[in-house]
Amino acid sequence: MNWVLWGSVFWIAPLICAMLANETKFKKNIVLGVTLPYSARDDEDVAAVLREFRRRIWIACGVLLVLVVPCVFLKDTALWTAWGVWIDLCIVLPYVPYVIARRRLMELKAENGWVRESRTAVVDTSAVSIGRWLSPWLFLPPVLLCLVPILFDRAMLAADLMFAFLCLLFWFGYRYLYRNKAEMVDENAELTQALSRLRKYNWGKTWLVLSYAMALYCLSMLLMSVNAWLGLAVIAVVTVGICVFALRIEMRTRRMQEKLTRATGTGWYVDEDEHWIGGIFYHNPDDARTVVNSRIGVNSTVNIAHVPGKIFLVFLVLLLLALPFMGMILGALGSQEIALSVSDGAFTASAGATHYTVPLEEIEEAELLPQLPSGLRRISGTGMNTLIKGHFSADGMGSVEVIADPTVPPFLLIRTDSGRNYLLGARDPAVTRQVFEEVSVSR
Repeated sequence: MNWVLWGSVFWIAPLICAMLANETKFKKNIVLGVTLPYSARDDEDVAAVLREFRRRIWIACGVLLVLVVPCVFLKDTALWTAWGVWIDLCIVLPYVPYVIARRRLMELKAENGWVRESRTAVVDTSAVSIGRWLSPWLFLPPVLLCLVPILFDRAMLAADLMFAFLCLLFWFGYRYLYRNKAEMVDENAELTQALSRLRKYNWGKTWLVLSYAMALYCLSMLLMSVNAWLGLAVIAVVTVGICVFALRIEMRTRRMQEKLTRATGTGWYVDEDEHWIGGIFYHNPDDARTVVNSRIGVNSTVNIAHVPGKIFLVFLVLLLLALPFMGMILGALGSQEIALSVSDGAFTASAGATHYTVPLEEIEEAELLPQLPSGLRRISGTGMNTLIKGHFSADGMGSVEVIADPTVPPFLLIRTDSGRNYLLGARDPAVTRQVFEEVSVSR
C-alpha cells in the first residue's frame, strides 16, 4: 500500500519542475512570467538568470525525490501526514527559485529600460475569428455511456449519475469558462488569429477527452464487480492516458506558441506584467472576467481582483494547508465507532454516515465467519486498515454491503430473501457474537 501510495504521486515533482523549466523558453515574448523585448533573448545577464534557475529547479526536484525514500517506510497517521506535507512541498518548493529568478528578471527589465510605458492595443481583436465551437452533441455519448451501468447494478446509481453529471459539467467548462480572449502578442492580426485558434482547439479537445475518460471510469467500476483486477487495470490505463494526453496537449501548445512568436518583440508588443503577481496570480480590477487564459499553454486561471477569484484562491490555500492534517482525519475516520444491534424486530448496523437496517423476517440466513470472504473487493466506499464500509463484492456471493473492522474477526454474514448480502463486524468480537446469537434466536 505504501509503494502504491507514493508511486501515485512521486512523478508530480519532476513533472512540475519540467513544466517550470520549460518557462525558460520565450513564448509570446514571455520568459519566467516576465515580458521582454526581442533583444533580451541574447542578453547574457538574462541567460545567466535562466541557467541558474534551471539548476535550482532540478536541485529542488532531487530533494523532493530523496524525501520520498524514508517516507515509504512510515505507517498509519505518520504516513498520511508525510504524504500531505510532501504534496505541499511539491507544489510550493519549485516555485521558490521561480519567484527569485522572476524578481531578478524584473530588475533587469527596469535597469535596461525594457518596461513598456504604453500598453494600448493597436489591433481590433473583436474582428478576429477564432473558429467555431464544438457541437454539444459530441459530449452526449459519454453521458449516455455513464448511464449504461445502471442497467446492470443499481447499487452504483449515485456514482453513475455523478460521472454523467461531470460529463455535462465538462461541456459547460469548455463552452463557458473560455472567454474568447484573443491571444494578442503584437500588431500582427494573423498571428493573433493563429494563436487564438490554437488555444481554443486544444482547449475544446481537452474537455472532450476528459468527458470520455469519465465514461471509461464509470464502466470500469462495473467491471470491478465482475473482475477486480480488470477494473483496476482499466482505471490505471485511463488515468495514465489522461496524464499523458494533458501533458502532450500543454507542451504541444507551448511549442507552437514558441514557434509562432519566435520573431516577435522588436516593435510594439503586449506587456501585462503588472497584472501578474509573481508571474502566477492574475489581478486586474479593470478586467470584468473571473476566468482568464493563462499567459502560455492551454490552461486558464482566475482573476483574484474579483470576489469569485478571491474565494477560489482562499479555498485553494485552505486545501493545501489541510493536506498535512490528512493523517489525523483518516485516523479519526478509521477509528469511528461501529454499532451492531437487534431491536424492534430489525437488525441495525452503522458506522458514521453509513447505516443499514434489515427487518428480521427478511433474513434468510445468518452465518459467523472466522475470516473475511475470499476475493473481497471494494466497489465504492471506505477501504482502510481498520475500517471497511460501503459496496463490495466477494467470490461466491457477488454484491455485499459491508461495515467491519477487518482486523477483528469474527464477521457476521447475513443473506436476505431479496438476494442482498451484508457483511458486518464490530470492533469487539464479543459484540459480533452476541448479535449473531440474537439474530439466530429471533429468526
